Amino acid sequence: MGRIRASLDLPYPAERVFWAATRVADLPRWMPEVASAELLDPTLAPGARVKLRLSQAAAGAEVLGTVSELEPPRLLLITGSGGPIGVRVRVELRETTPGATHVDLGIDLDTPPFLGFITHEAERRIEAGLPDALVRLRALIDAEPA
Repeated sequence: MGRIRASLDLPYPAERVFWAATRVADLPRWMPEVASAELLDPTLAPGARVKLRLSQAAAGAEVLGTVSELEPPRLLLITGSGGPIGVRVRVELRETTPGATHVDLGIDLDTPPFLGFITHEAERRIEAGLPDALVRLRALIDAEPA
């Protein structure tokens, strides 16, 4: 299993960060390799389904996921798969001081052993893009009214 992690401190309350980080339709604006994202159920809640289409660089794969855990404003966990690739995306927030939040973003990829080379390439691409992704998340939050 490939594990990719990145974190960032933001000068915003956890509720504001959580709202921006968990808006499914906005995931392509900041998440690496996500070309489109759609919430398939009326609200984001445990058990809600999410469809992600990955970039052409990631073979345009479609990932169907489920919200496994949702604890606003602290945690979102989506688990799913796209063909033989299992995906787990975890966004965890921790308020460090009043009005400041630490964001931990983790992406786990799981493939059968015979497809290990695919996982390795996907890990490399996502890992390279994750720090910039968190910068884009901050820009998304910066652009919104407080």
